[in-house]
Amino acid sequence: MNEVFGVGKRLVMRVVLLQAGCAATVATMFWAFRDAMAAWAGLAGGLIVAIGSAVFGWRMFAPGIAPAAVLRRALFAAESLKWFWYVLAVWLALTRFKLPPLPLMTGLVFAQFGYWFGLVGMKRGKSNGSV
Repeated sequence: MNEVFGVGKRLVMRVVLLQAGCAATVATMFWAFRDAMAAWAGLAGGLIVAIGSAVFGWRMFAPGIAPAAVLRRALFAAESLKWFWYVLAVWLALTRFKLPPLPLMTGLVFAQFGYWFGLVGMKRGKSNGSV
């Protein structure tokens, strides 16, 4: 049973790293075609998503092996914390740090590709007999 949580934690790490990579890619594109402020905004948007995924994974797997009711509460708490982080971070980025909205939202959207690529890689690993 502990192997299941190890696989889950590795999946979270893979997704967070892929999302950070997507954020860096978006920042590089904005740096090349626009300016440094747009690049910072794209990077910030992507990192907001990556940190949100890390918070979700940390809270989701905190109980370890537990009854279903405890795991359900952990899931709801993880999702709530993630969305609280998203709202707070985007609000701060737009109001406090005055980052340009289009690059910020582009970073937010493209970081989601890291999530999808992470899940595809995990499924492919299972079909090969390795995790």
